[in-house]
Amino acid sequence: MRDLDEHGQRRSFRHRGAGVIVVLALTFCGAIPAAALDVVAPPTAAPTATTPPSPAPSENAVPTKPLAISSPASDTLFPTSMVTISGTKDSDGTVEVQSLTGGPSYCKVSEGTTWACSFSAPTGRNTLTVFQYFDTDSGAPEQARLAIRVLPAPTISGTSPIVTTGLITGTGYPGSGILLSGANVGTCPGIVQPSGYWSCPLTVSSSGDYGITAQQTWEDDDAQPGGSTAEVIVRVDRDPPAPPLFTQPAAGSQADSQPVGFAGSGESGGRVDVFVDGTLVCSGGVSSGRWSCTAPLAGGQHNVQGIQWDAAGNPSGASVGFPVTVTVASVPAPAPAPVAPPAANPAQTRSPEPAPVPVPAPSPSQDTAQPPALTPAFPFFPPPIGGISGLPPLDTWGTPTDYGAAIPTVASTNSAMPWLWGLVFGIGFILLVALPLRLVLTAMRGRFRRHYSARDHSRLTASEVPLLRPRLTLAGAIGAAAVLAALAGGIQGEVRYLRLAIAIAVALLVLNGVSVALTTRFASKALGGSSRLRLVPLFLGIAAVTALISRGGGIQPPVIVGVVIAASFMTDLGRRSRGMIAMIQLVVTMLLGVGAWIAHSVLGAAAGFIPLLLSEALAALCIAAIGSGVVLALPVSRMPGRHIFEWSPVAWVAVALVSATLAGVIIAGAAAFPVPLTAGLSLAFAATCLGLWAWIRLSEPSFAPTPAAARRN
Repeated sequence: MRDLDEHGQRRSFRHRGAGVIVVLALTFCGAIPAAALDVVAPPTAAPTATTPPSPAPSENAVPTKPLAISSPASDTLFPTSMVTISGTKDSDGTVEVQSLTGGPSYCKVSEGTTWACSFSAPTGRNTLTVFQYFDTDSGAPEQARLAIRVLPAPTISGTSPIVTTGLITGTGYPGSGILLSGANVGTCPGIVQPSGYWSCPLTVSSSGDYGITAQQTWEDDDAQPGGSTAEVIVRVDRDPPAPPLFTQPAAGSQADSQPVGFAGSGESGGRVDVFVDGTLVCSGGVSSGRWSCTAPLAGGQHNVQGIQWDAAGNPSGASVGFPVTVTVASVPAPAPAPVAPPAANPAQTRSPEPAPVPVPAPSPSQDTAQPPALTPAFPFFPPPIGGISGLPPLDTWGTPTDYGAAIPTVASTNSAMPWLWGLVFGIGFILLVALPLRLVLTAMRGRFRRHYSARDHSRLTASEVPLLRPRLTLAGAIGAAAVLAALAGGIQGEVRYLRLAIAIAVALLVLNGVSVALTTRFASKALGGSSRLRLVPLFLGIAAVTALISRGGGIQPPVIVGVVIAASFMTDLGRRSRGMIAMIQLVVTMLLGVGAWIAHSVLGAAAGFIPLLLSEALAALCIAAIGSGVVLALPVSRMPGRHIFEWSPVAWVAVALVSATLAGVIIAGAAAFPVPLTAGLSLAFAATCLGLWAWIRLSEPSFAPTPAAARRN
């Protein structure tokens, strides 16, 4: 059939050719973009962490029911690591839950129109992505996101029952809060450190078992609690153990082998540190009540002490030191000299060099280590009674110093023997020290009357009495006396000795304020006179001498003179009034010492900063008052004993005998007090004084005091 146009006329070949060209051009233009896309299309990208699942291709699209998350609400805080989320879906859809940070799917649900997914989520903030897709191709899968927080229970270090001094530690989520709960333990609140660790001190009043739980709280809002631990039993032990006992070596024994063995008994589960001349040499655990350790020691005599640590970490005081003599020094075994290969003769053919002789390894019994030189920091003094705690210096606020540990308790002096010894000590003090000293000083005062004719500071007019101004002078004197009292027992570079110095300063402040200031003030007014206080540098000098003797001789408890002020009476006050005031002062001083002695005995072993501060203050007040009473009872110079002696020698004998007897029981009654040395020195002192007096009286009569000078003295 011919091709006709719209007017019924036949088309020409030109028209038919143009149409074919147009059709071919359109076909070619349509093919170019498809081919170009096939050429430049990038390869399919790898799925990302939250790439939705790819359903199988299909020709027919299936309508979907919208995906929904019904539980939990956004930003919900879960107190456990197990998380459950749920919602609705299309009956033909499949739900898959993934983490925004990647990793495998948590779960996949295909059945029903509701879905739920339970899984373990990491602690902290989590963002979840939920997808819904179909087996048929319906385009990109639906997705929904949910932010949650997970904060499970923290951990508590240790196994129940946890033995501690009161500090609880554990791990948790960094930055979260920690709350403790339990009966009478406090709430702590604490913070988990960036390292993941936390610690909380329990605010318990005494040792015992306590049930506690720990709970984390979210860092942004403490009102939102996280997980809580199960209850654990915490056994708080704040009672320091007793010092360890040594069964080997015996006191005064000789060690003739190396290494030297130490053994003894202690509290099971603890540890014993052995110190030789103040240096830690070995440690041993206590099992079934027994401990042991060994250490090489240098030859010579050494002082051995021990400190025990219980399972909770409480340290004991240092045990009483005892001497041990090492007769065989630990010498390192000399290493064999290396064997040099023989020199090769150039004229001869070189032969193989012999293999070097191997040096045999030392046997286990062979000691190749040179023992440290165990010398104390101050070689002329024994180690401090408190020893070395082994703790960091700034962690010893609650560690005992054993200052005053040698003071006998009141109960230990119930028998007649301690008081009989004290009476002998008092009689010896009067006959061998006090009276000979007054005798010779009276004679010497007449011999050197020009030096002693100056004004007597104990009897001045009101305008001549030096006043205690400024107060810083008095505070400095008491501080110096406190330092001397602390040095008398020995100190170390630890803060517990700063606590000791504070306790001694408080004790000396009470002693000077009560026995001198208040007593003389009220007694003077009661007797119709007046008095002023003055600083006496002589007392500080005596305190320095007694501290040096106590430290060098290892006298425990140390001899302390804590009074640094005295009363100056007006000239209108008679001899009888001055004597009575001085006697009242000495009696009050003795009562302070006895009261502190009784309180120290009742308090017993103390633990913690405040109890130890109180115990050390009572010990310092006891030995300072007793020691000061003995010195003040001397009937010479500006001492109150002189006023009492001039008023009534009988009253002086009574007061001096009581003061010295108490000193003999409390200070000189300790086992470590050098009784033979004290007796020998007292006899030598008395003989010297009597010899000087006899020489002045008999050989040099021209220097003897005149009757008027004798009456003044």
